[in-house]
Amino acid sequence: MHRLSIYAKVFISLCAMASFAVAQSTTATGISTAFNPAISINGLFLGSYSSAPLIRAEAFRDLHLPEENGEHSEDEAEHPEATHGHGLPAKNGMSIQEVEIRLTSVVDAYFKTDITLAIPGTEGLELETAEIVTTNLPNLAIKAGKFYADLGTHNTLHTHAFPFLDPPIAHERILGSEGLNEVGISANLLLPVAWYSELTVQILNGNNELFNSANGNDLVYLGRWDNLWDLSDDATLELGGVYALGKNAHTEYTRLFSGDITFKWRPARRTRDRAFILQAEYLQARLDDGIDIEKAGGLYTLAQLQFAQRWWVQSRYGLFGLPGIEPSHEHRFSSLIAFAPSEFSALRLQYSHNNKSGESIHQLAVQLNFTMGAHPAHAY
Repeated sequence: MHRLSIYAKVFISLCAMASFAVAQSTTATGISTAFNPAISINGLFLGSYSSAPLIRAEAFRDLHLPEENGEHSEDEAEHPEATHGHGLPAKNGMSIQEVEIRLTSVVDAYFKTDITLAIPGTEGLELETAEIVTTNLPNLAIKAGKFYADLGTHNTLHTHAFPFLDPPIAHERILGSEGLNEVGISANLLLPVAWYSELTVQILNGNNELFNSANGNDLVYLGRWDNLWDLSDDATLELGGVYALGKNAHTEYTRLFSGDITFKWRPARRTRDRAFILQAEYLQARLDDGIDIEKAGGLYTLAQLQFAQRWWVQSRYGLFGLPGIEPSHEHRFSSLIAFAPSEFSALRLQYSHNNKSGESIHQLAVQLNFTMGAHPAHAY
């Protein structure tokens, strides 16, 4: 009897394990769900007001193409909002800023994938990013697909992860409304030093405003060195630098330089309701048109303070024209307060004051940011 009892227990245990495995791999219809990707949807609902239209002309807009091809099309002039932009809308009122559909999955023991489809406004569907990344190489990660170039701290962010409702003014003017987002390959190497130090090398297609070479076959080469130090149990300091090079429409070279520094503080005993971030970034582009080298640069600095579990206050100052292709500088000061009930939603109110050549433009915008589904963790 004792031996029969042992056999019965073993049989019951095996049946329980089998039923659990079936429940994990099938649905009521008998279709396997074990390999389905994690799916999430992020939406940005926006209401905005501006005291005057804010022109988002790009710094090198009239220098991208040779003179005989440098005129803008009538459709582009009449419908400037047709371009997929990541900033505030040109018109006052309510709008859908963007909807993102994200699919994330582990392919196998060697690769994982991340695909983001974007719906700007209420029309159209675009492939924003599609990445496949290695997961099993020691101190090395290789990525291929369409992705945001590792150009500083802001260019890598999707719209819903922006610290403010719009990009920094220097990024808008130099990189355009969509940022530097291209098809390419990337390699990240963790260096064998006492602190966190990572070297990134990326090779990208040159199908964008800064690097649109005449024959369309030239590539963009980008390198970034990123370093992170633990100052204490509560604070870190990150320092990074970028250099990028590629040919433009004049068959000459465009160069990009970027440098950023970030200080983060979050007390180990109050990680949910206290935090402070201080960040600054400088971006400069140099475009050789065969006659002269045009330069345009700018910077921003921001401060973010979390003073309660669900509340943030933030300020940012942006400057474009250091150096600039125009004699006047453009300044933008923004302040924001955010109520974030959870990691899946946030309500943010932002005021911005823009100044160029003594002309002031005031902007007020409120954004509802929400996420449905199992989204992956954000980068540190």
